[in-house]
Amino acid sequence: EEYANSKAAQALVAKAKGIAGNDAKLQMRVENTCSFLGPQRPALEAQNAGKKPDPPVHIEPVKLFDNLFYFGYNTIGAWAIPTSDGIILIDALNNQKDAEEIIEPDMKKLGLDPSKIKLIIVGHGHFDHFGGAPYLQQKYGAKVAMSKVDWDIINRPNPNATAAQAARPLPKREIEIVDGQKITQGDETITLYSMPGHTPGSLGYIIPLKNHGQPITALMLSGANITPNRETMEVFQKTLDKAKAFQPQVLMNGHPGLFGDEMSWMDAVRKNPNGTNEFLYTKDQFSKFIDIMKTCAESRIVAMEGK
Repeated sequence: EEYANSKAAQALVAKAKGIAGNDAKLQMRVENTCSFLGPQRPALEAQNAGKKPDPPVHIEPVKLFDNLFYFGYNTIGAWAIPTSDGIILIDALNNQKDAEEIIEPDMKKLGLDPSKIKLIIVGHGHFDHFGGAPYLQQKYGAKVAMSKVDWDIINRPNPNATAAQAARPLPKREIEIVDGQKITQGDETITLYSMPGHTPGSLGYIIPLKNHGQPITALMLSGANITPNRETMEVFQKTLDKAKAFQPQVLMNGHPGLFGDEMSWMDAVRKNPNGTNEFLYTKDQFSKFIDIMKTCAESRIVAMEGK
């Protein structure tokens, strides 16, 4: 009600709609992004609607671009980026069981060798993103990178954890990421930005990719669009402005369904790798999408501020 009744918030919603114009793809992004909660995982949307969420289902792995592969569940996943010197893994699912029964066999199914995992970048410090990392770190010697802030958080004893939760293994602390840091593995360089909100150390990534041999750039928001206060919203907006300079055309997140109907988009790529890829935007579309995300984030803050 506060959001719907806030004149300042609704003026920003109207601004976002104006940015989208008559572009149907961008109109869908406004609908997804400009709401009082912002983009939500399908499971949370179901809970908010009083429904029972769909259970996690292991899905067929998929090659989305020349050097980007997804594997995991319909609710949470991991990404592999092969380089000239090993493989970069982004996130590592929930636990050792996932690493053994999903990550390793799915990588092999996609023609990737798990023993070549050299680097695991964890988007934020929640177990569904780093739970499989200790196993892969120990087995293959992969280095694990996470923001310094979230390394501190996961290594801090949690007084509310159950005995089983407290016993879950943590990755060995290795690479500490700071805002604007570049990490290079082989011929791939990923630029990482601090985007606090979902966790204090959530990260945004700029990832160079190739699509049928043509260079493109992806933006990954590990903490989604969660900006609980004006400070985090302003960091979010400034980081998106920095991302614009890279002219990204793809938006990624570890939770399918957050920014669109990613499950059906993945199915379409599996069935026809040379067909339309809904993950891909034009540079102009994505620049406008960034402005929509910035505007919608601000609309929630001004509503919370009672404007």
